[in-house]
Amino acid sequence: MAVTSFGAVRGGLLASLRFRAATTASNDPDNSKNVMSRFRPPFNYTDGLGGVAKVDATVGQLLVEGEGNAFEINPEGTFSGSAPQVAVNDNGMLLITDASAAAKGIQFDLGYGESASEQLNCRGAFVIGTDEAFFLRVRLEIGDVSDASEVAVGFVVGGRPADGLLDTYGNYAVLNVDDGTINIETRLNSGSASVTDTGATMIDFDSTGSVVDLEVRVSKGGKVNFLINGAEPTTDVTGFTFDDADRVNAMFLFLSDLIGGDPTIVIHEWESGYLSARGPDGIFDLED
Repeated sequence: MAVTSFGAVRGGLLASLRFRAATTASNDPDNSKNVMSRFRPPFNYTDGLGGVAKVDATVGQLLVEGEGNAFEINPEGTFSGSAPQVAVNDNGMLLITDASAAAKGIQFDLGYGESASEQLNCRGAFVIGTDEAFFLRVRLEIGDVSDASEVAVGFVVGGRPADGLLDTYGNYAVLNVDDGTINIETRLNSGSASVTDTGATMIDFDSTGSVVDLEVRVSKGGKVNFLINGAEPTTDVTGFTFDDADRVNAMFLFLSDLIGGDPTIVIHEWESGYLSARGPDGIFDLED
C-alpha cells in the first residue's frame, strides 16, 4: 500500500487553495488573509522607496521577514536618536524609540494605507457582515512599562490618519497597555471613547519572562471579544459591536511616554486571519 507523507498532503492542500479565485475584494475564500509570523531573520527592512530604512522616515517602510510576510511600518513622530526603529531580536522583532519627546512610536500593519488612499484588500482587512469571524493576536514583551503610554492591538476602521494617533480614528476596538495597565478601548462612529480597565497588568520583562498575548476577535456580525493570554478578562466587555459593512483593519501601535526613557518592545508573534483557521479553543461566545 502506498504511503502518503504529511508534506505531500499539505502541499496538495496548499496548491488547491492557491488556485481558488476570490469572488470579491472583501471576501477571501483562499484564506490568504491568514498570517502567522514569529519575525525570524533574515529581515529585509527598507523605506517605501526601496532604500535603506532611516530613523527620520517620511514615507512608509516595509519589513519582509524570514517567513515571507510583509508588514508596513510607520514611525510616528521625528526621531532624534540614531537607533533603528526595527531590529532583529532572539525572540522576535525589536521595536525601539528614543527619549527626545513623548508620543513617539511605531505602527505596523499589513498595509491598509493612509486615510486618503486606503487599500481595500490588504491581508489585514475584513468587512463586517461579509467576512466570517476573524482575529488578531500579538505576543509581546515590554522592556519598561513606564516608558510606554500606548501599546495597542486590535482593529480600526479606515486608513491611517496623518498624525498616526489611535484617538484620531472614529472607530476602533483594541487592547491597550498604558504604563502597564491593560485597558479595553473602543470608539464607534466618532462618538465618545470608552476606556475599561481589565484588571490585568503587564510588568517589565525580566529573565523569568513577562510575555503576554493580546487578542481581539470579531464575529461576522461585528461583535468584539477581547482575550488576554487566551482568556477573557473578568470585566464584562462583550457589548461593543462594529457596524454592518464596516471595513476594519488589523493594527499594532506603540507610543512612548514622557521623556526620560527609551521604550523597547519585542514582538514575539503576530497571528491574524479567519478565526476558523485557529481551530477550536473553547471560546463559543462569538455567536450573534
